Amino acid sequence: METKSVDKTLSKDHSVDAKRRKLLMLAALGGGATALGGLSWLYQKNNQPQAALIGNSVGFNQQFHSVVADWQGNPIFQIPLPERAHGVAISQMSTMGFTDAVAFARRPGSYFQVFDYNTGEKKQLIQAEGNRHFYGHGVFSLDGQYLLATQGIQETSQGLIGVYDVNNGYKKVDEWHGIGIGPHEIIRLNNGSYAVGVGGVHTYGREPLNLDTMQPTLTRLDSQGNITCQVGLADKKLSIRHLGYDQHDLILCGQQYRGEPDDYPSLIAMQKGDGELTLLNAEPEEWAMFNHYIASIAVVDDYVLATSPPGNCYGIWSISQNKLLELNPLPDASGVVAHQGRFYVSSGSGEVVTRKPINEIQHHNSKVRWDNHWNAIPS
Repeated sequence: METKSVDKTLSKDHSVDAKRRKLLMLAALGGGATALGGLSWLYQKNNQPQAALIGNSVGFNQQFHSVVADWQGNPIFQIPLPERAHGVAISQMSTMGFTDAVAFARRPGSYFQVFDYNTGEKKQLIQAEGNRHFYGHGVFSLDGQYLLATQGIQETSQGLIGVYDVNNGYKKVDEWHGIGIGPHEIIRLNNGSYAVGVGGVHTYGREPLNLDTMQPTLTRLDSQGNITCQVGLADKKLSIRHLGYDQHDLILCGQQYRGEPDDYPSLIAMQKGDGELTLLNAEPEEWAMFNHYIASIAVVDDYVLATSPPGNCYGIWSISQNKLLELNPLPDASGVVAHQGRFYVSSGSGEVVTRKPINEIQHHNSKVRWDNHWNAIPS
């Protein structure tokens, strides 16, 4: 297969937060919304567009929302949130019988907000207990009976999975302990088991306290929360955070590097079954473009796409070749999902990229300042 050459023209900038905020503020997004009892109708046609994607947004003047959008990122509903959110869990109507989605507060988060993605109706707002916080991610169980959320104990950052009963108003009914410090993203695998990216970082607020003793892992749990596999990387400064899944048995994990600023190790690894983690390859100067952080990962056939908001870019790898094929600029590149052989990529600048792995690239302006992650509504 002929592959495209890697674009190495992206500029390096270690002033991550300042650069990212400047890009967001300069993005020409425009547009407003009319609020209707906590629900904003943002986009209308003669026929209502198909609700396909859900993500969170960062607005001006500290306005935060969950946004239900079509495949081009055009917003359909906007659900106001009390604080900035991170990830979203989505129920599957065809197998679970309901249309709830849940937005999780950014770590260390104090809440999750439940809403109906078919109507935009706000439902329960669940607060974390006094000595617990949320890490920004969660997932529904295979039967839809429970919502599972990554959480931590405030004083120690010891991780746990909070288990919430959907049919009982999202009341917390259990906790799964023993997975390690700082769990971040949890995903459900096709057999009803789970994978968790455990970052290993103890924090006070968002300030890291234990960088010299970190123990990050990729952890697999059975459907009852028992640990079935736990593996790490040789470089313990690679905090395992975000996960991708090929819908078979390949899990990919994206890392945040907490080591020396001038070191540029591989930021993505993959695990087949219960095997060890294998690093994805790229040159150090290519990894430098990702600015030590991977936000979202998706898989289409043999191809992996990963985004980096602080790096303002996304990359595409071949799994079988373990080779970086493309490295492309995208200001504040954020969420990515895979659907019917295509990648759908969001950004904090409002730009949305729709593409096949190696061709047919389309760009759209969604007028939404997308933040970190996208999730596709299951069919």
